[in-house]
Amino acid sequence: MSDSDFRQTNGRFAKGHPGGPGRPRNPLSTAAGELDRLGVEVAHELMLNTIERARRGNLRATELVLQRVWPVRRNRPIELDPPPGDGLPNLLSEHAALAQAMMNGDITPQDAQAATRVFKALQEQMRRADHQKAVALPDKW
Repeated sequence: MSDSDFRQTNGRFAKGHPGGPGRPRNPLSTAAGELDRLGVEVAHELMLNTIERARRGNLRATELVLQRVWPVRRNRPIELDPPPGDGLPNLLSEHAALAQAMMNGDITPQDAQAATRVFKALQEQMRRADHQKAVALPDKW
């Protein structure tokens, strides 16, 4: 059968008749599985070798060992003093403290952004609560 038997008049292949063999099934996952298997076999030996080099003063080896043993913490808790009272004006000072902590390098920009989202949500909830109180009060005309 020729290629034209499977093609429509517009040149596209008809349903059920793909144009070629396509991509082989799971070639990447097969390769990744093989690499994982090899890695498991030699991981202990490589780690011992890296630790030995770190003990001899190789700073790059030391860095690799520390990264493996003590990974960088992400999304750690941020300690802020709670604002006195229940008002919106205090949120401004909290935002300022947050920005200062980020500029000092005490927290990451991502942590500051996450905390800002919390402050904005709190501010919106406080506005809604104030609005509901105002609507619930009877008019004193």
